[in-house]
Amino acid sequence: MIHNKNYKSISEVSELLKIKKHVIRYWDTRFEGISTRLGSRKRRFFSSINIKKLQDLKNILYANGKSHNSFDLANKLIVKKKLSKKNSINESDTNKQVNNSIKILNEISTDLKKILDSLN
Repeated sequence: MIHNKNYKSISEVSELLKIKKHVIRYWDTRFEGISTRLGSRKRRFFSSINIKKLQDLKNILYANGKSHNSFDLANKLIVKKKLSKKNSINESDTNKQVNNSIKILNEISTDLKKILDSLN
């Protein structure tokens, strides 16, 4: 198996994740973003992002090696995970903006103090 390829075949992913090919095909019909379709034959290929999604789905559906969750629950958990990542990114951006604003205000305050000192 070539490790530097951008896309892996369903056979490679099946072997890598220890998931049967027919299960991957089924999950691909049920969940968005599981595979990437390339070429005129629309064969399934898998990028590192697709493989991560498959691994997450496998972890959700087969906790401790046993199937515990339904597809509906798995889908809800995936959506919840996406939203929490998005919110944490937004919070991070907001914190950066606040810190930048504080820095600018401190610079303005320092400049105003210098001006006041020069007037005295």
